[in-house]
Amino acid sequence: MIDSSVSKWLKVTKSALVALFALCTQHAFSAPTTASELQKQMVRDMKKCGSTTEEVACAVEGKDGWLFLQESLLNATKRWNDNTPQIIAFKDSLEARGIKLIVVPVPDKLLAVPEQYSDKAKKGINLPQYKKWVQKLRKNKVTVIDALDKIKELHKNQGNETSMFEPYESHCTGHARLVLANMAADSIAPLLYGMNRKHYPLHDTIVDGTGNLYDLLHGEEIEYKIKEKKVLGTDGYKYRGSKKAPIIIIGDSNVSQGKSYGAQIGAYIAAATSVETFSISKVGGGNIGPQMFKGKESFLEGKKAVVWVFDGRELYGHFKAPEF
Repeated sequence: MIDSSVSKWLKVTKSALVALFALCTQHAFSAPTTASELQKQMVRDMKKCGSTTEEVACAVEGKDGWLFLQESLLNATKRWNDNTPQIIAFKDSLEARGIKLIVVPVPDKLLAVPEQYSDKAKKGINLPQYKKWVQKLRKNKVTVIDALDKIKELHKNQGNETSMFEPYESHCTGHARLVLANMAADSIAPLLYGMNRKHYPLHDTIVDGTGNLYDLLHGEEIEYKIKEKKVLGTDGYKYRGSKKAPIIIIGDSNVSQGKSYGAQIGAYIAAATSVETFSISKVGGGNIGPQMFKGKESFLEGKKAVVWVFDGRELYGHFKAPEF
């Protein structure tokens, strides 16, 4: 009979080996030695959080005070589920109602700024499965905003003034949301010919940073300031939007990030298109987008586009099928 402590050790070791295997089979690294060291660091950090196979609400420390979510490491090591059929079904359901779906996976912080996680990741972390995910959706005529390479480049070249991510926060900055919004707006533009336009100006502002990862790691808030571009509504106050808007933004906390000061992605899309938008978000609900209109088909009447925004670090998970 195996002692309980030995059995527990075997289970932890097995989990670590599964993660290592996933890294070896899913990643393209520049050199085997670098790969091995980076693999070990990721596994060590996930073990500190309590799991190498399941999501845990836990922040891990990178370089120079930069923090990352355990789920980012999980997304980079776990074998992905094929969630494209559910997304394609959502596109088909909306298309049947004359509505275009724009899918916006927000680039994961770990993949966008890997050099801030570890010196061993200076040459980047490549996920072949992400490219395949984008390609499969596009092959099935799903519009996907793939901004990962662009955001990586912008952060590298302009990070001192317009950083795409900041050390203490898991969500991308307003600068990155503006990039995503402009790319989404380009896909929406052909649908809006002949519509009445309104001017939603952007103003530079300085606001409090939220630092959700610092709070998660230390159990206390940290005070610091960040630069954001605030969008004003036609009344001169921060942008809000209404349920009658022809463009609907749905998704997880990436949709509501910046809302308190008019810098959410929906406001940026309104500024870019000069057409009103309305946002619906659920914290942690990136994968349930297709169910957000259950029992609310009348709400979709007259809509032109649904922009679905969710964390790119959750692409390994299961996505819900539409129920309308």
